[in-house]
Amino acid sequence: MNITIIANGLFPEGEWVDGILQQSDRIVCCDGALEKYLEWKRRRAFAGNDKSITVIGDGDSLREGVVKQATALGVEVKRVRVAEQDDNDLTKATRHVLGGCGGEPLQAIEVNYIGATGLREDHTLGNISLLAWYMEQYPGVRFRMLSDYGIMVPMKGHAVFNSHPGQQVSLFSLTPNTPVTTKGLRWPIKERCLEWWWEGTLNEALGQQVEVWGGKMVVYLLTGESPIA
Repeated sequence: MNITIIANGLFPEGEWVDGILQQSDRIVCCDGALEKYLEWKRRRAFAGNDKSITVIGDGDSLREGVVKQATALGVEVKRVRVAEQDDNDLTKATRHVLGGCGGEPLQAIEVNYIGATGLREDHTLGNISLLAWYMEQYPGVRFRMLSDYGIMVPMKGHAVFNSHPGQQVSLFSLTPNTPVTTKGLRWPIKERCLEWWWEGTLNEALGQQVEVWGGKMVVYLLTGESPIA
């Protein structure tokens, strides 16, 4: 099952978004992100899997009239209001979709986030760190955060990433006391604790794969025009 969650950050401009949405079994918007999704639909004349869109949040960023605009475009909107303020809308959306997958095994679910970065830096940093938290809460689910610039993937323990020679790779350790080791990077890391976020950034892949061993981390791969190429 492929799920796309659209956050209310900087909506990507690349044509690759069509592919993400066409492959999605479910599309969920975080409140005000519905307006950005509809604008994309108008500009791209997108006719993908959007018969029904779920909008989740407390309703604070969804302007009046946007749901009517969706209806006029042939998009059925299902609203789920969650009033609690302990979690942001991204977490509310994640919890909702993964709690509603019935008997679907977690290992068969992929969640892609778009529009989760850009604009406010506090939202961006919070959303990126949430990737690792979701990985802990829902083991087995494949989480990815995509933008026009790259892809962010959470990991823990050991992971292998497809790459190409010269591709820029950055590692962000959320467990700074756990040593990190890499294979396939121009500047290898061996049993080193990454205490500060900058310490694992701006590395470069040597070939077709990069391997990473460590604790809870978010790995960023610069992709350029299409993060799903």
